Parts: sequence; structure tokens; C-alpha cells
Amino acid sequence: MRRRDFLKSIGACAVSLNMPACAMTNKPKTTRPVVGTYYYPWYRSADSMASARKSSWNNTLRLRLENPQVPRSGFYSSRDPKVISDHIQYSLRGGIDFWAVSWWGPGSATDITFKDHILQHKEALKLKYAILYESTGRLKSMTDPNYKNWLTDFEYLKKTYFSDPNYYKIDGRPVVFVYLTRVYFRNKGQDVLEEMRKQFPDVYLVGDDVFGGNYQGKWSKPFDAITAYDVYGQSTKGLGNTANAISHLAKNYRHARTQANAVGTAFIPTIAPGYNDTAVRKGHPGRARYFSDNKKSKPGDLFRAMITDVAIPNLDPRCGNVMMITSFNEWYEDSQIEPTSGKAPPCNKDNSATKTAHTGGAWYYDYEYLYLDILAEILKKSQG
Repeated sequence: MRRRDFLKSIGACAVSLNMPACAMTNKPKTTRPVVGTYYYPWYRSADSMASARKSSWNNTLRLRLENPQVPRSGFYSSRDPKVISDHIQYSLRGGIDFWAVSWWGPGSATDITFKDHILQHKEALKLKYAILYESTGRLKSMTDPNYKNWLTDFEYLKKTYFSDPNYYKIDGRPVVFVYLTRVYFRNKGQDVLEEMRKQFPDVYLVGDDVFGGNYQGKWSKPFDAITAYDVYGQSTKGLGNTANAISHLAKNYRHARTQANAVGTAFIPTIAPGYNDTAVRKGHPGRARYFSDNKKSKPGDLFRAMITDVAIPNLDPRCGNVMMITSFNEWYEDSQIEPTSGKAPPCNKDNSATKTAHTGGAWYYDYEYLYLDILAEILKKSQG
């Protein structure tokens, strides 16, 4: 799958929403998680359905449905102050603590949107923010990477972002999520990774390093924490939107956490509400957001199970019980929890020649605030 082709001492678990260091706990099931979500600041506005269908918004499953389903904020620009305000308020409604913002390099559109629009917004202080370092954009080829941007990128990030009072920190250290470390740094690039750790020892580096059930702890040593961006690829892609997929993912995470913890690295579980990228690429079967092996299942059941059965049991006090959600607004892969307008009826047909090339015959619902409210409900209960 892919969207567009720290301290390792187990005695410390400070999480910043600029809180003091906290005592380590072994009871994650009764501890409210710190919730982060991957956030995409790359959207350009369209003023109508017609113009949206001529824009990049058309590369989304929801717009290809016979009864299109649209974001509650419309076909927005990521730089619109009203939209930024909406997204902050939506996040607060769901109990989200921080965004890991997709970043494609100095001077890129995402850099400008994050630096000059999101962080400068009058409501920005209501959340925290981290960088999601987009390796495919900065290091290029997965088979023959070019690491020339790696160290200078971190120099720029340090100068531009890390001192911002709203930047997310763990134990006082600025957090950076690096996409696909399992591809770019597992069997190559170790020298530049080691040099980065020497030059920027204060960075709390989170590697997107987990995929499948064979994770080895030695792979996690360069990182302060490891996680898995790709939820779909190791769960519902092969096993469908089934209870078995949930169990399989939870098992993968238990194993990865055990392996990482054995060498002093923390683990961050990641979950997703669903996945369907058929409007932008071929080869990945779309998965609806309910259980296909339970006739009584309702929209949102898959997400609820991922929180309660996958994320919460695998919270790690070493990093302050952080969990991630893929994603807040990745509409191209239909993994978003951002609210929809709620105006369209349920639909299982699309505008393809077969009427089901995108939906696969599964039902898609104009869910409004459903996923934010499920998250908020479970977070409230987790506080005991």
C-alpha cells in the first residue's frame, strides 16, 4: 500500500502535550490513549460538484459513487482558515490530540500550508503537530534511494518547526514520523540514519517499520519508537473486512511490541476505519467499513474493533500510550475519519462501466461524525 507512489529507557514515559514526565504504568486498558492522526494538507478547492469532477477530488472513491458523498467542509482548500478551524474542531470532538502532518520537503506545497497556514492559525494552539516525513518524495527510489536530502531536511525541520510551542513532543523531544523506514533503512541507508541520530539526538524518531508477523527487534534499534502506517496491507487486504483480520493485526502488533521492547524501543499501534484506493490505482481490493462476516454488522464496527481489540491492548507506556489513526483526511485511499456531509443515501454502485469496479458491491454510507464519535466514546470509557 502507499498513498502516492525515543528515549529507550523503559522508566520514562513523558508525553508532551507539554505535560511533566509521568510514572510508567502497566495498565493501558484503563489509560486514555494519546491519539494522533495522519493529516494531509495537500487539497485544492473546487466550488461545485462539476468542478470537483474535473479536479484531483475526482480521484476519490466517494465522488465516484452513483450517490456521491462529500466532505462536510466541501471540496476544500487546505489553506482555507475556515477549513483549518473546522478540522481542529472535528479533531477536538473526536478526542484527537495531535496531527502528524504529511511533509514533502522545504518549499513544497505541504510545507507552506503547514508552516504558514496551519501553525499560524488562531486556533492552532488547541492541538499539537508533528511531521510525517514522506520518504517517497524525499528519498525517491525504493530500490536505489538517494539520501542527499536526508540531513539537510532535518536541519530545516529543526530550524522551522521543532521550537514551535505547539510542536508535539515526547519527553521534551520533537517527534518525527518517517514513512516506510522498513524499505529505506532496513538493509540500506544505515550510515545516513546513524549520522542523523548523531547530529539530531534530541529528535524522537518514529519509524514506520512494522509489516506482517515476522518483525525482529534488531530492526527497531535505530528508532525511539516503531509503528505501522499500512494497516490495510497486513489485515483486511488479504483477509477481508472480517474478525479474522482484526485478530491477525492484533497478533502482529503484540509480536512487534514484544520484539521492540526487548531492545528498549517503544511501540505505537496504528488503526484505520477502512480502505479503498481504486480511484487512484489498481491492484488493491477496496474494503468497506463494516464486517462482511457478520450480517448484523453496522458501519463503523470495523473501526470500533480496531480501537478496542487492536490499539488499546497494544498501547505502550514507554511512549506514553500513543496510538495513531490512518487517517484524518486521506480521501484518495478512503481511510479518512473526517466527517462527511450526511446528505447522500447509502450506495453500493459507482460510475464505472460495471457499476461495481470501485465499490466491489459493498455499501458505502454518508457517515457524518460517526468515526469521531466512536473514537470519543471509547476514549471516555478508557479513562475508567
